[in-house]
Amino acid sequence: MTNGASILLGTGILLAVALAWFAAYYWLNPHVSSPDGKARVVGSCGDTMEVRLRFQQDRMIEGSPWTNGCAHSFNCICAAVDLAKGKTPEQILDIDSAMIRHAVGGLPRDHWHCSTLAVDTLHAAIDNYMQAGLKKSTAP
Repeated sequence: MTNGASILLGTGILLAVALAWFAAYYWLNPHVSSPDGKARVVGSCGDTMEVRLRFQQDRMIEGSPWTNGCAHSFNCICAAVDLAKGKTPEQILDIDSAMIRHAVGGLPRDHWHCSTLAVDTLHAAIDNYMQAGLKKSTAP
């Protein structure tokens, strides 16, 4: 096999693995359809976190977290969504980064920014939800 064919074969295998991983990830982690509040925030470290929330009777009933970051980022955004379940928007705004760090069992100091990014993303989704509610209530 020539070098060019080896490179082409390796690239094809790499693409197949990447596509299979993305398909499995999205199949195993369904996103909230028609979210009432959503946010995507990019941290200073370059990680992106996204949260999509659904509310019923002013309580968060379903949420889907996503991040392209490290395992600490993934754990923090999942913990943020778990902490928010069943709470009102006002109660969710009381969630802070220390609560998220506690929920994940602690973080190394150099990864505390992951919990800060998670709480910023969660709060941005609540802001989005509350803004949407204001628009609905003031619509003619």
